[in-house]
Amino acid sequence: MTKPIITTDGKTKPSLASPKGRPKSDRIKDHWISFRVTAEEHFQLLDKAERSGMSAGEYARSRVMRGVARAKKAATKPADLFGDRTRALLHELRKQGVNLNQIAHHCHRHQIPPPPALGELIIALQALWRKVMR
Repeated sequence: MTKPIITTDGKTKPSLASPKGRPKSDRIKDHWISFRVTAEEHFQLLDKAERSGMSAGEYARSRVMRGVARAKKAATKPADLFGDRTRALLHELRKQGVNLNQIAHHCHRHQIPPPPALGELIIALQALWRKVMR
């Protein structure tokens, strides 16, 4: 709605100035969807949008709304990749590595030499590693 302009002679005439602000749309876009892209993907998106004569948002929206959806591949479980036996060995190797890390942390923190039994732990870890690598 425009306000009428009152002239010096007391008569009113309609304003020729355009209304302020963006005109209201019947379809309000009030939901946001965001996603991350690499710098290369960003430049590709901007380039394709410019060649299509659209903004990046309009281009992405048009591609999403008429694009083809592909099913995501099912993730494989570690048991499927390695087998239960190897997975159990890897779990034990990880536990022993955590123990070794705790010993090293304790020795460094208190400035003490490693315990003499550390050699046995290293030998056990090497044996587990050889089993995994077979």
